[in-house]
Amino acid sequence: MATSVLALALERRAWSLAALCLLLGVADAATRLPPETLENLMELLERNPGARRGR
Repeated sequence: MATSVLALALERRAWSLAALCLLLGVADAATRLPPETLENLMELLERNPGARRGR
């Protein structure tokens, strides 16, 4: 069974690689959203910046 790059990065505690994998996944998902959905998401994140890091 093949193991994903993200799974290997997490197992090896390679946090920069894990973050890159997650970023690529989010970017790919964002390209599939309707434009208004992405705009709404960005507005929500800009209004509540502390929500991104649990502050």
